[in-house]
Formats: sequence, C-alpha cells, structure tokens
Amino acid sequence: MGQLSTAELPQALLNLFTEIQQTKTPLTVFHNGKPWVIIYPATPQKQRPAFGSLKGSGEIVGDIVMPALPENVWEVLQ
Repeated sequence: MGQLSTAELPQALLNLFTEIQQTKTPLTVFHNGKPWVIIYPATPQKQRPAFGSLKGSGEIVGDIVMPALPENVWEVLQ
C-alpha cells in the first residue's frame, strides 16, 4: 500500500475527483477489505422554471365555488 502525507491529501483527492468526473465511473473505497463508500460522479440537474411548473398537474373534480359543507353546519355562520 502506498503512503500519502496529509499535505498531499487535498491534491490527491482533487485528482481522484477529477478522474471520476471525466470518466463518469464510480469509485469504490475499501476499508479493511470491505467496501466502505462509493463515490459517484455528479450529474447536472435540469433547470425547471418555478412559474408554471405545476401547470396541468391538477384536476377539478367538483364545484369550486360552493363550500364543502352546507351553511347550517358552520357554527360561525349561525
């Protein structure tokens, strides 16, 4: 196993992360012979506009003007 000083660690990690991003392949890190962590390359997220992003996702299934319950059920209206 190779040796790496703590001063060299940031540059070594940067090189590994760059390689992962360029090759688009995950890196499995082993600890005591067992898989410890898997580092996946990030994928860019598709930008969605905030305004209108839910357009067409709802459905009106009844009367949207009348109350859900009759007026005599509401204590406030008596």
